[in-house]
Amino acid sequence: MSTGTALILPSKGHINRCGEYLADGQRQEYPPAWFDNDRFFEAHAVISNYRAAHQRPLSSVTVGLRQIVRSETQDAPLVSQRLKRVPRIIRKLARMEKTNLARLEDIGGCRAVLDDAETLARVWAHVEKTWGQTIVRRRDYVQNPNAMGYRAIHLTVQRGGRRIEVQLRTQGQQSWANAIESADSNHNLTLKDGAGPESMLRYFSTAGDVIYHQEYGIALPDALRSRLNEATDKVITEGYYSRRRA
Repeated sequence: MSTGTALILPSKGHINRCGEYLADGQRQEYPPAWFDNDRFFEAHAVISNYRAAHQRPLSSVTVGLRQIVRSETQDAPLVSQRLKRVPRIIRKLARMEKTNLARLEDIGGCRAVLDDAETLARVWAHVEKTWGQTIVRRRDYVQNPNAMGYRAIHLTVQRGGRRIEVQLRTQGQQSWANAIESADSNHNLTLKDGAGPESMLRYFSTAGDVIYHQEYGIALPDALRSRLNEATDKVITEGYYSRRRA
């Protein structure tokens, strides 16, 4: 698809109705009784075009983020970008019943992986100084992790009429996220969406706490260390991981 021509999208209401139609189907046993083949493919096409409309604003934000990271680190910036895949958009809409498609803020997202907590703080401050007036939402998951133990800084930037999510992570936070994705892939799980076996949820939540203490120079409490050992033993016993040999 050419990036030189702006996509002509239907109304916001129609976009939302297409998203809700597919989300309803995701929530029910598939295919639902009311399934309509033509409407299904039309809704998919609308979501795909709405997703594609985020590409140019996303590229612009990513270029700017690379420049900011380079100015703060003097290194080749580890910055990536992605458009959320349509199946994941639909799953998120199905999971968050009070959120409609036009309100999603992470269809387009870019991420900087920084060496340590101090570098992350500098880059965050630079982003705030440069883009402060266009930042419409801030989420500090470092100090307030989600139930899974996920930690990062999320900033939603308005650009070209679209909302683009900027993620700032440390190396440890990125390693944790990579491990979640690997576990989901290897065991056909949905831990990334906050669902899965209790043992795995507990293991990753505890591991996230441990990484936070280590990266931010906070002494590791004995209780947390014990909790990690117990959680690790549990996921090994259940066959999700094998014990490494020295």
